[in-house]
Amino acid sequence: MLSHGWRRCALGALVVALISALPGTATAGASVAGSIGVSSDYVLRGISQNRGDPALQGDLHLQFTPGWSFGFWGSQVQLLPHRHSVELDSYLQWTHPLGSDFNLALSGTHYAYPHDSRPINYDYNEFTAALSWRDQLYATVAYAPSVNLFTTYGYTVERDKRVYTFELAAHRSLCAHLDALAGVGFYGPRDIDYASYAYGSASLVWHYAKWRADLSWIAVQNAAHRWFNQGKAGGPLTLTLSWSFQEPP
Repeated sequence: MLSHGWRRCALGALVVALISALPGTATAGASVAGSIGVSSDYVLRGISQNRGDPALQGDLHLQFTPGWSFGFWGSQVQLLPHRHSVELDSYLQWTHPLGSDFNLALSGTHYAYPHDSRPINYDYNEFTAALSWRDQLYATVAYAPSVNLFTTYGYTVERDKRVYTFELAAHRSLCAHLDALAGVGFYGPRDIDYASYAYGSASLVWHYAKWRADLSWIAVQNAAHRWFNQGKAGGPLTLTLSWSFQEPP
């Protein structure tokens, strides 16, 4: 029998397929897009989600006008040693230009972990606001109102904690098919000692037609600063190869 997480994602995928098949959807300016890829290590905010092993990843979403998109993203994860499972995220995003130089993006994401073998439920919701300038500078704030956290230091469980995440990033085009990206971030659960930590990354991105390759260097504070995020530090080098598609409206 399917778990609640699998049922939600299957239902959402069915909704995407049905909406995209409705008469008049194309003329309304909607299109289906997505990607599939493999990464040498799935890293989230500096922490490996697959214990340094390769991970298959994929995305499927429906793009609307003006600026709306709804979809799903998934990856293999290994959140406990030798316990393989998946992360399945569903998201809704709205983007809007602010003049000729700035762009605002607002999103809501549900993170789901079907068949998670950890001792407590880690599914959670997160809301994000991002402001970009000329596709070169980005500032992002994320808020998760209720997250369960666990540490093996004293085997402590912290339930329903608010978590704020702040990120700054820069993007630069080096030539026709090569970009450079760099960013720093801070993960900050509220009212918990030894749970907040900083992280950063620098990447070279090659892209051609529907193909993309990301080579990233990852840095993160040591485990003494992140008792509640004790997974293996990501990288320090990761390589991700992906292929994307978009059906015209």
